Amino acid sequence: MNPDRGNTQSNLFPVKKRINFILKRLTIMIYYCNNCWKEIKANDKTCPFCGSNQNNLEQESFLQKLIRALNHPEPGTPIRAANILGKLNAREALPALLNRLEKEKDPFIVEAIIDAIIKIEPNKKSEIKEIIGENIPITIKKFLE
Repeated sequence: MNPDRGNTQSNLFPVKKRINFILKRLTIMIYYCNNCWKEIKANDKTCPFCGSNQNNLEQESFLQKLIRALNHPEPGTPIRAANILGKLNAREALPALLNRLEKEKDPFIVEAIIDAIIKIEPNKKSEIKEIIGENIPITIKKFLE
């Protein structure tokens, strides 16, 4: 037996244990209420926080789900939703996009929302300027010129 290698079987055990641990963690899904966005259990039929029926989500259209996703607490989700809404030229999403823009502080979400609004309705630039005010971030100026 090579002294540098040691017992291969015993050396693999910690690696296998770590791999199994990682795989278990990767398969865990986090579920959110489709109304208040609080974390819920996978089998909850109604939200324990707001009482919203979780089965209603199945009856919503893809567009309605994207509009709802604009209010998701994880920042990547509203960004992806806004990008898709812009690519789909989803005019019915304009009120929700403008509403989110009014209260949003995260510059990355703001940028995605403005990009989507302008793709859907290019002549909304003046309304966007009114909403975001005088201090327009440099990353957003390119959309408003």
